[in-house]
Amino acid sequence: MAHRALAADRPDPGLAAALEAAAVDGGAEEDEAGVPTRQLLVWAADLSADRSERERRLLLAAMHDVYAEGLGDDDLWLRVEALPPSPLRYCAQAGRALLEHRLGAAVDHLRAARRALAVAEASMAAAVVETAAAIETTAVIETTAVIETTAVIETTAVIETVEAAVACRLARGGAAIEAATRALDAASADAVQVRTTRRLLLLGQSYAEGPCGVLRSLDGRAAVGEANPTAAERWTAVPELRDAGLLLLRGECRVLAGDLEAGAGDLDHLVRGHGGNPGHPDRLRGLERLAIAHFLLGTWQQADAAVDVLEQADGDTAGRALRAMLSAVRGTDAAPRGRVWTWTNGRTLGSAEPDRLVIAACADAVALQAYRRHADILAAITWLNGGSAGLEDAPAKFAPLWLPAYVEAAIETANPAAEAGLAELGACAESVPYLMVTFHRLAGRAAESRRTPAAAEAAYQAGLSAAQTRAPSPPLHRAQLEYAYGRFLCSLGRTTAGSGMLQRAQDSFASLGALAFVRNCTQQRAAVTRGASPSPDVALTDREATVAGLVASGLTNRQVAEELLISAKAVEFHLGRIYRKLGVRTRRDLAGRWPS
Repeated sequence: MAHRALAADRPDPGLAAALEAAAVDGGAEEDEAGVPTRQLLVWAADLSADRSERERRLLLAAMHDVYAEGLGDDDLWLRVEALPPSPLRYCAQAGRALLEHRLGAAVDHLRAARRALAVAEASMAAAVVETAAAIETTAVIETTAVIETTAVIETTAVIETVEAAVACRLARGGAAIEAATRALDAASADAVQVRTTRRLLLLGQSYAEGPCGVLRSLDGRAAVGEANPTAAERWTAVPELRDAGLLLLRGECRVLAGDLEAGAGDLDHLVRGHGGNPGHPDRLRGLERLAIAHFLLGTWQQADAAVDVLEQADGDTAGRALRAMLSAVRGTDAAPRGRVWTWTNGRTLGSAEPDRLVIAACADAVALQAYRRHADILAAITWLNGGSAGLEDAPAKFAPLWLPAYVEAAIETANPAAEAGLAELGACAESVPYLMVTFHRLAGRAAESRRTPAAAEAAYQAGLSAAQTRAPSPPLHRAQLEYAYGRFLCSLGRTTAGSGMLQRAQDSFASLGALAFVRNCTQQRAAVTRGASPSPDVALTDREATVAGLVASGLTNRQVAEELLISAKAVEFHLGRIYRKLGVRTRRDLAGRWPS
């Protein structure tokens, strides 16, 4: 068919119709010969004898360019700009503005499309009335009404699809789902538009409901056994993964849900598939998420490679923040003095995608974590937890990436939000199993701050158990747990066990190349070495640790006895052993020695 189109030297309505049918019926962005559907529609327009058909097909070609997120034909867009105003032309302009990161212009064009459609509907209704008054042939009147109604439905579907795309770009999940559902309910005959809308519906679902529901839909299990499926379930029971957008979405959702290796595989496949178009938006988004996946997996050289490509690409990406994160955890840069400047400080939303700003803020938080700048972490990412209108649903979507750093900073700075944040992290860990290791680590730190060592040790032990029995956790997370537990044991005087755990953590950090954390371990072990040499009876027993924690929290001997259901004499006996082991003489000394 392509050869016939190229050889044609005069209008051919039949061939034009066949080309349009080939473009809209298959649902793929290219036909079997690899010709983009946009090009098929341009040929169809050139072969159209009727002016209105030619204009409609040119605009449809422009929309297919938008659906592919390519804007690959400058001549086509020059022709579109020369066409008279119409709902479809406004939609094409809105789509182009969206791809060029001109969100304000996209919204304005979309409003103009809705106004133009309302005017067109009113004009068509008046024309039908005039036709009915002029002729009495019912069949002609009904045929005219059907043709005009079909055109309105198709245009409505396009408008709603662009509306869904704008909502997704603004991270407004609920609005995206509603617009995409209206577009799909219109039952457009354009399979490319339908496929694009289904992807936007799933993307909206990822914002509104999280990654797990999207993954169920992509696995084709969403509507099984559901008497009243949701909008997303009705339209995504068996989605296709032929386009880059769906592959990007699945890779992202897999990473956020904790299936790191599978997510990295999807994202790597996506990036390689776009190798011929280095600046494609999906490729840049894929590289950002691929760098995060490799960072969590501990394959930091691959993360470096993804960031290298990002930094070479044109456009405003999160590459700089991701590079700073990798440098910070490796300890290759000196810790900054004074107020820490991060990639997201002082930035306004402007044309930046909310997703990109949130990813950059997550990277900032990890970098500051390596420097142990907890107050700066709160300053850098508190806005993510504050319901910022400009970020909409993006912070909730990426919560598994930034919430651990936020909770740790809140605990270490005794921020009142620590308890609520820890509860939120626990709920998040139920659906993202690898976060359970970090949750237990931070629960242990929170228990230490409350001076309840028994609860702290139970939390750390639960974390070690989770690292063995649950989904594979990021190596950095496991090493952080080992460090926290080793430090805790040493603070109780159990230096043999504590030093062993610190050595284990140090080895884990060293294998990653996380020199910033290796230095922390070295300093902690040196501090232990400078203390009294360990002997068989230096470590506190579990009962002694419990008694010490209660006394350090301010309880009297009688209150401790009542709490533990033992006698006051037993408390005095335990205190004597605790004082000798820790080298203290008074309750005040014990409180000062006890971890906070």
